Amino acid sequence: MSAQKKEVADQFGVSLMENIICYEVVFLKTPELFELEYLFECDAQLSEDGIPWQYTSVSFYVIRDKVKAEFDFEEASRSGQIRLYLYEEELTKIILENIKDITIRKSNDFESLVLEFDEENYVKPLVLQTKPRINMTWGTSLELRR
Repeated sequence: MSAQKKEVADQFGVSLMENIICYEVVFLKTPELFELEYLFECDAQLSEDGIPWQYTSVSFYVIRDKVKAEFDFEEASRSGQIRLYLYEEELTKIILENIKDITIRKSNDFESLVLEFDEENYVKPLVLQTKPRINMTWGTSLELRR
């Protein structure tokens, strides 16, 4: 450790160690569990009982007409997935990583789950509408030219 670093550390009353690796800690902003249960009109299913929902996988689903939407996520790892079904047939399965924010949007008769991602993923927010019908929109934030 250089004398200059040691002098600054002593001045501020902190100790310094060489070769410290620092990681940026990013916390996922989410609604409360009861708000998600209200949006999906079901009780949350936890992958492990006795563990707070923020540290395990939590699942929700909603059915409108013949369409079913399932949403699973793990707050601690900022990841999850969305699956859409028509009757029992899976239409799409999207694996989600680097989720930054999860919010619930309500306006008039519409309710949606909105997922935002880290900027370096170059994707727009994913919007999963749950009322009055199930609909999903998502896309890239890059301007593509053909």
